[in-house]
Amino acid sequence: MKNLKNCRIFLILIFSLFSCSEETDFNDEIISTNEMPKDITDTNRSITRRDMPVYLRDRLIVRYAPGTTSSEKADLRDIYGVTNYKICEHCSDDTIELWMFGLGIDIEPKKTAIEQGSDGGIESAIIDVDYEFTFGIDISNPDLGSLTDYSYSSYIKTSNDGITIAVLDTGLAPTIGDDTSYVFTGPFLYNASGDGNANVYSGWDFVNQDHNSFDDNNGRHGTVVSSIITTILNESSPAVPHQIMPLKVCDENGRASYFNFLCATSFGLEHADILQMSLGWYEDGFGDFLNTIIAAIIDENPNALVVASAGNLENNNDILAHYPSGYSHENIIAVAAADKLVNFDASFSSSNIASFSNYGLESVDFFSKGENIPFLGYEMSGTSFAAPVVTGVLARYKYNHPSYSASELKYQLNISGIPCPTSFNTAKKVLYNKIILP
Repeated sequence: MKNLKNCRIFLILIFSLFSCSEETDFNDEIISTNEMPKDITDTNRSITRRDMPVYLRDRLIVRYAPGTTSSEKADLRDIYGVTNYKICEHCSDDTIELWMFGLGIDIEPKKTAIEQGSDGGIESAIIDVDYEFTFGIDISNPDLGSLTDYSYSSYIKTSNDGITIAVLDTGLAPTIGDDTSYVFTGPFLYNASGDGNANVYSGWDFVNQDHNSFDDNNGRHGTVVSSIITTILNESSPAVPHQIMPLKVCDENGRASYFNFLCATSFGLEHADILQMSLGWYEDGFGDFLNTIIAAIIDENPNALVVASAGNLENNNDILAHYPSGYSHENIIAVAAADKLVNFDASFSSSNIASFSNYGLESVDFFSKGENIPFLGYEMSGTSFAAPVVTGVLARYKYNHPSYSASELKYQLNISGIPCPTSFNTAKKVLYNKIILP
């Protein structure tokens, strides 16, 4: 099991981020190295504000104890002055709410007051409180241009079989390609007709709150990620039956809300065998990210598998943590990127870690190829595209060994992995220091 250090990193930056409102965009300004602890700046000098959580000053996320009644929830909102709230729609988890207070609130002492109130009385029904923040996908793809949003109903399978993979990303464009080279051929999307919700046909768009999880990101980030998984499973011998559940948590610019991400994770945990997450944020010393709602709900679902990209800032994630890849849960697998010299025929004696890839001897598990991945005439690079390779291999193991635990499946990955050759940078190792091939 990964053994993540609980680095408490306090940055002056957080006060400027803390003042951002819901409409604030990411700021790509480079953080001054004078504002960051020396051990971080020595390791990584390219952390930008885009890569850090951007906090929303007027809202918090609370989690109730199971069994809290509707009237008790209403009383708690009144006690703490909540002006509006949102719930996680279309999943059975009714314990998570987004609380809004209005722009005049001072959110940090409000969070402290709610946490202290959990010591007794009705207030003890609140078991977790998180800040709401925005974050983004790991990298921007080449611009693949505009694409018409056609209906994806013809791509939904008649019935589900094999392994279900939920892809939390920018959505999915199933018709991408041209008359001579369509990426997706035939039905491959999850069929939600048996889930008891008439409004959900396959996945869900948590950005626009509708059933159409179309990928409107110009780089088609989620589409590329999904295509890597389906290609591996379709080309396995024999082919592995599966379905993709597209859960759109990132908007067209690749930005995600933590609350939407929580709701999508709960949704995926209910219906999928594996959750694919090529996105993330970095520790900033403010959000207490080791003790969060996302960590709790994954911990409560130990049989679900989560594959997460490690990030693309040449960062040592043992020093400056990256999430969700950096959580120490046995059922989370963190993936770094090997460079383009890692060929899928296992002949790569001159290969190395990709120049952009994060790493970490305690917080990252495996490598897979994440550089110059071909897609419709383009070459994609990023840990975003290394992670779905591992997802595809993991799905194959899961299908062949349905009773295996998360730790047993991780062991299968480990014994099947190719040890990193001596050409790999020994200062940038990962836990198992092996390369996973399709």
